[in-house]
Amino acid sequence: MSTRTPLALLRRHPNASTLATGLAAATLVSTALAPAAGAASHPAWTPEAAAYGVSAPVNVSVKMDDGVTISAEVVYPTDPATGARATGTFPVLLTQNPYGSAQSDPTTPGDYFVQRGYIYVASAVRGTGASGGQLSWFGQRQGQDGAELVDWAARSLAGSDGRVGLDGCSYLGVDQWFTAAAVGTDSALKAITPFCTDSDFYNDLTANGGIPTPFVAGIGRAEPRGPEDDPATDPQSVVVAQQATGGSDAYDNAYWQQLDVQKLMPTIVANGIPALTEAGWNDLFPGGNLGDYVAAQNAYYHRPLTAPITAGEPVTGRYQAIVGPWTHGENVNATTLQNQRLEWFDTWLKGEKTGMADTSTPLHLFENGANRWTDTAAWPPSGDASSYYLGKGTLSRTPAGSGADDTLAWAPASTTNSLTYTSSPLASAAVLDGPSDVTVYASSTATDTELSATLNIVAPDGTVTKQADGVLLGSQRALSPLTSWYGQGGTLLKPSHPFTQASSQPVTPGRTTRYDISLLSNLTKIPAGDRIQLVLTSQTPSTFHFPVAPTPQELGNLAGGVYTVGYGGPAASVLNLLLTSPDRFTTSPTDWGPAS
Repeated sequence: MSTRTPLALLRRHPNASTLATGLAAATLVSTALAPAAGAASHPAWTPEAAAYGVSAPVNVSVKMDDGVTISAEVVYPTDPATGARATGTFPVLLTQNPYGSAQSDPTTPGDYFVQRGYIYVASAVRGTGASGGQLSWFGQRQGQDGAELVDWAARSLAGSDGRVGLDGCSYLGVDQWFTAAAVGTDSALKAITPFCTDSDFYNDLTANGGIPTPFVAGIGRAEPRGPEDDPATDPQSVVVAQQATGGSDAYDNAYWQQLDVQKLMPTIVANGIPALTEAGWNDLFPGGNLGDYVAAQNAYYHRPLTAPITAGEPVTGRYQAIVGPWTHGENVNATTLQNQRLEWFDTWLKGEKTGMADTSTPLHLFENGANRWTDTAAWPPSGDASSYYLGKGTLSRTPAGSGADDTLAWAPASTTNSLTYTSSPLASAAVLDGPSDVTVYASSTATDTELSATLNIVAPDGTVTKQADGVLLGSQRALSPLTSWYGQGGTLLKPSHPFTQASSQPVTPGRTTRYDISLLSNLTKIPAGDRIQLVLTSQTPSTFHFPVAPTPQELGNLAGGVYTVGYGGPAASVLNLLLTSPDRFTTSPTDWGPAS
């Protein structure tokens, strides 16, 4: 039997002496609420064949409480023999789209559901397309619009049976969370499928490691501005300008906090809205739906929202997540994933006894390397932390001798400048199963630092496969112990930083300083004989999942910096990661999506 310290006892900083008692009490209460282990006995569900035709889109306008008119298109099931609208009533699926609402193309995902007995509504987000009002990036106003659209679809839409679900990927998925939080209890909204979404927009989408990214501006350019929107004054444009110039919105302030989906989960759970999420390991923000899964499960059982879910803690089938070997939006409309959404909607909107919600393992993960699906409940599945210390080109299980160091000069993003560290070949296969941390001790000649880290696996033939990456602005190095994740012995596994204006602090030139870089989560089998590799750079690497763009002030503080990275003694730089036995994982009986 393993003697490791359970990860559950180290959700927060290991010095928080009252933590274990509080968590034990919470677990006892939650266990009483847990569903019975295993799945209930149901006939195997199979997706029905297409039984209906698809109508031409019907254009409608829906007035919001503030007088703004939202434009939408409605597509109905039809009698395939006559082309006439099918008789009877049907549940409604709603998607809220900032990129144009057209659903007339026969390849659109809405058609798949219409052919199987759903009405599909595609609305244009306020300030876009033909909708009035001013565009605002996600948030409460779009959630309120969504809630009013749900009410309209249930009460006023011809052919509706009064039950509504939400569908969509990316921006069209994110809107679902805000709508689910805004509908209140006893709503007509019965289920959501927010695919390819993020959970913490500031940390994952807007300012990686405290450094702004141009992604928000990119969204703004892609949205068709509505007839009433003024790009010079709408909230989204104001935020983009603030971020680019280092204003208040360049930090994790109140604006970004109200866009943190994880903080919505207690309200969504209280509203009784089940959610099936999906993302790809190679997505723009692969940690997004894992963060949503963790927060939803924890909210359901009244645990700390951002704490890891450990083996043995209760979970519910009302909140499930799929993570596959995909990029952003890839395969989201493949038949397998459409079938998964159909089963979810049939379960919650049509009341079919599919058995989908009865699972005790609601987290469905593609195990890279093993090329199979596996089901689990805990995230991360193990608390088996391993530490590899940086040396001269090496990663080893023991720190290098005292006094060892190396230098790294800051350079613009167009310049390659890096340090590479590689372990010995693994003696036996292992699975990387969660987030990782790189703790770097370094001094700098400048008043700020920029450190990026990429975790790779190197095969015996020299093939390098990227696993995860992360970046940190040195002036935003302050650690949040209460929301960071730790493994046995207090090993830091997922550093969390405040990224606020108040937490910002300059780097003192010449002083050795600690920097904790958070690397994205993964689930990958590493064969025996492969090596673990860490690459440190002083700018965003070309393989980084998002580009970053330091503000002019940050660039001034970074310019000319030379970093001395420490390897030994009390300043031993280290890679902390979760490595566990491949035997922990078994093949899922369900195919959750395409393997590529």
